[in-house]
Amino acid sequence: MVITNKIKLYPTEEQQALLQSVIEKQTACANFFIDKVREEESTKLNVLHKYYYEARSEFELGADLTQLSMMRAIRAVRTAKSKRSNARYFKTKQVIFRILRADDNSIAIYIGDGFTRYIQYRGRKINGYIKKEFVIKSVGDEWYAYIPVEKETKVKQYKRVMGVDLGVAKVAVVADWNGRNTKFYRGEPLQNTKRHYRHVKASLQENKKQGNVYKKLKRISRKESNWVTDMNHKISRDIVNIAVRNKRTIALENLTGITERLNFNKKTRRMIKGWSFRQLADFIKYKAELAGITVVVIDPRETSRTCPKCRYCSRSNRRTQERFVCRKCCYESNADRVGAINIAIKGTELLASQ
Repeated sequence: MVITNKIKLYPTEEQQALLQSVIEKQTACANFFIDKVREEESTKLNVLHKYYYEARSEFELGADLTQLSMMRAIRAVRTAKSKRSNARYFKTKQVIFRILRADDNSIAIYIGDGFTRYIQYRGRKINGYIKKEFVIKSVGDEWYAYIPVEKETKVKQYKRVMGVDLGVAKVAVVADWNGRNTKFYRGEPLQNTKRHYRHVKASLQENKKQGNVYKKLKRISRKESNWVTDMNHKISRDIVNIAVRNKRTIALENLTGITERLNFNKKTRRMIKGWSFRQLADFIKYKAELAGITVVVIDPRETSRTCPKCRYCSRSNRRTQERFVCRKCCYESNADRVGAINIAIKGTELLASQ
């Protein structure tokens, strides 16, 4: 399994100027290759390679950085094509390197001019050679490196399953197939924080003709995104810890088309689309793999309408957003808890059929 380590760099002023220069050159080189891809109407390496020496000469980059620029452009065009859109030009934000040498205190990067630079860092220790692409980018006045590291994992598949139901009123609810070990993760912090940022952005939009409003909006959006990511990290870590402690396989719902499946009013739909369900699910998956826990993905249809006791399924079973009362056996519980139980039951059935 590949884990991306984010470490903070402490380059000198000279190193900062050099990195910024390389970022601008590699970005311009990648945009150069985007133009060539459009001219040639091809993303094949053997077609674009005839522009390789022209790019090296024009942008004064080493062989490795030029090749990485070409590959970066090819990936961008292919991704855009798969989404039926046109590839956009890159902005000067980051530089991609290949092959890194690191010790406890510094990372060594080779720019391509015959000299190796040693940049001090702090964070998770990285030692030895890494032969994978890694990114160095500036965020404001700070510099970070995003370094992929291979980590061996041994995943166990427990027969007992714990379901995870994702929502808005409750960001997540976990429960075993029998309803035990239930835990709710409240949605009020999400709703209040999203509402706060929405009001701040709306007040700034009224004065959008002012020159610095755009930068303020970007900064606020970044703060909001960081808050959501931090919340998802904390929730996913706690969910995986519960699974480890109780020796459970985790069952998640398939999130494809979740915003279309949920039928709510405009205000609630806006809240749903503003919450990163897929990011939370992805965090649960990779943290579970690191912890040696299996994750299964199930079809979520009817999980909120089916009684976990008698299996009677009806839309009228869910009286309100919060309460579930079975029309047949009168079983009553929190609707999100019922969803988590049914997800766990479906996960158990899926494991049994494998």
